[in-house]
Amino acid sequence: MKKMKNAGRWLVYGLLIFALAACSVPGPSGKNENQSGEKKKAVNKIDPLTGLTTGGAEHPVLMVMLNNHRNARPQTGLDRADIVVEILAEGEITRFAAFYHSQTGGKVGPVRSVRNYYLDLAEGADAVVAHAGGAKDALARIEQENIPGLDGIHEDARYFSRVSFRKPPHNLYTDLERLYEAVREQGYQSLPVKKAYQFSKTAETGQRESAGRIDLDYHPLYKAGYEYDSASKSYIRYTEGVRQVDRETKQPLSMQNVLVVFAKHQIVDSVGHRTVAVKASGRGYLFQQGKALSIEWRYRDGWIIPFAGGKEVPMLPGKTWVNVLPETGRVSFQ
Repeated sequence: MKKMKNAGRWLVYGLLIFALAACSVPGPSGKNENQSGEKKKAVNKIDPLTGLTTGGAEHPVLMVMLNNHRNARPQTGLDRADIVVEILAEGEITRFAAFYHSQTGGKVGPVRSVRNYYLDLAEGADAVVAHAGGAKDALARIEQENIPGLDGIHEDARYFSRVSFRKPPHNLYTDLERLYEAVREQGYQSLPVKKAYQFSKTAETGQRESAGRIDLDYHPLYKAGYEYDSASKSYIRYTEGVRQVDRETKQPLSMQNVLVVFAKHQIVDSVGHRTVAVKASGRGYLFQQGKALSIEWRYRDGWIIPFAGGKEVPMLPGKTWVNVLPETGRVSFQ
C-alpha cells in the first residue's frame, strides 16, 4: 500500500513537470514559443536614410569623408552609402561625405580630411564622423563641441590602414565593421538616428522636364554628371566624363534621387579653404525617374531638403546623391 501511494505521488509530480514544460516549448529557432505555438516575428523597420525596409538594427549613422582626387579614383564603398553629399574642398576638387546606416559591412576608402561645412551636416544628423585629420578650425570644433569622430591619422588610427596600391595621402582605408566596432568602444552606440527625408514610391507630380542626362560644372576644371538608366530605374554617376564604378565590385555607382543645389561659397585663406553655406537655403533641382523638378532647398537637422510650392518633396526609396554647387556653378539637363 505504501508503495502504491509513493507511485501515485511520483505520477502526480511527473504530470506537473510535463504541464509546466508544455507552457514554454522551444521552437525550431531555440527560442521559446507561447502556448499557441506562435513565434516572435522579426521586426522590420523603414530605414531613415533610404526609406527601404531594413532588419531594424539599432546603431548610429556614420559619415565617412572620402577622397575624390583623380589619384583616388575609383573609390571603394561609395556604392554602399545611403546618402552621398559632394562639395568642393580646395581648388577644383570635390570631396564626398558618404552617410552609412542601412549597410554595416565592407571596405571604404580612400578616407580624407574633414572641413567645417561637412561638420554642419554631421552635427545636425548626429552622425559619427570618420576622417583623416582636417582643417584646423574643423578639428578644433570637433574637440570643443564634442562632435563624435574617428580620426584615422591620430588617436583612432588603429581602425584604419594604409594600402600599398596607392600613394599617400590617397591610400588610407577602413571598413564599416571596424568603424562600428569603434562606435561601440567609444560609447557612441546610443546616438539617435534622425530621419533624412519623406519618402514616396511615386515621384512628385508637377512641372517636370526631361532629364535623361545631367551635366554639372562645379568649377572650370571639374565636371560631373548622371545618365538615367530606364532598365534599372536609376541614375548612373559620371566624373569627368567617365562612368564612375566601385573599385572592388566594378559596378557603376547608381542612385534613385539626384539633388542639385546652389549655395554660397567663399574662399577664406591663401590655401583655398572655403566656407559653404549649407545651413542656409536656396534654389536647385531634384532629378528622379529621368525628370527634373525645380525646387527650393532648406537645411533641416543636417539634411538638405527639397521643397516645391511650399511643401517638402519626397524622395523615392533608395539612394540619394546631393551635389552642392557654388553659385557660379552650372547645371544643364536634357
